[in-house]
Amino acid sequence: MNRNFYFILLQVVVLSCFSLSTYGQSGFYKKRGISNIPERGFVIQVGGGLAAIKSDICGSWGCNDFGPNVSVGTLYKISPYLGISGEFDYFRLGAEEKNPARPLNVAFSSEVIEVSGMVVLNLLDSYSGSGNYRSSRKRFVVPFVKGGAGFIYYTATSFPANGRLNDSQVTYDNERNYPAFAPVFSFGGGLRFRFNDEISVAPELMYHITTTDYLDNIGPRLGNAGNKDHYGIAAIKLLYTPLLKNNIFSKKNQGK
Repeated sequence: MNRNFYFILLQVVVLSCFSLSTYGQSGFYKKRGISNIPERGFVIQVGGGLAAIKSDICGSWGCNDFGPNVSVGTLYKISPYLGISGEFDYFRLGAEEKNPARPLNVAFSSEVIEVSGMVVLNLLDSYSGSGNYRSSRKRFVVPFVKGGAGFIYYTATSFPANGRLNDSQVTYDNERNYPAFAPVFSFGGGLRFRFNDEISVAPELMYHITTTDYLDNIGPRLGNAGNKDHYGIAAIKLLYTPLLKNNIFSKKNQGK
């Protein structure tokens, strides 16, 4: 897949947010928005999107070879405002050297697995209403922010920038032993669009700060000493709430 395809896919992610918001104003949703299901319990989430890096090789969108991202995880909603999640992401990072002052003539590709825990904070109550009044109607759109920490497990390969990485491509020596681990700290936010008690969709943007300088296989010896590699992910996640399991869980709590 080339960079143009990923750019088009990123536009689809953005346009879908506007489409979902328009859908939320329809009479169809107004009829389905009323719910007596408590806004708490477990949620299964899967998603996909695009990943881009900021490193010694590439510090802007223009030099990125946007890579795919897929994720799975579980969210536990403690209250209509607060939740905690565990997430597992796979993605590919890549870029080409674009700095005329330091022409290394190098490109890279990295396969990355991230495991993280997040705190999710809704900026609006999941239910409509305010003050002492709470409606039985849940909001269609709820903005949220999230942040947390975890670790990445990655393998980086660098090669001449004028070629594509394949079985016949010449590669440069590894700057360190791979695969490697590194801590990562993540923050970002998005919008959750609720369609019914079971299904929601959440486009989100996340920025990830790592403690490694080797995601591009260019360490302090060749790159900028002290600069760590960071990356961002734009994704759309599908959230599924298994109502039967959560109802049983709620009843057990009420019995106590």
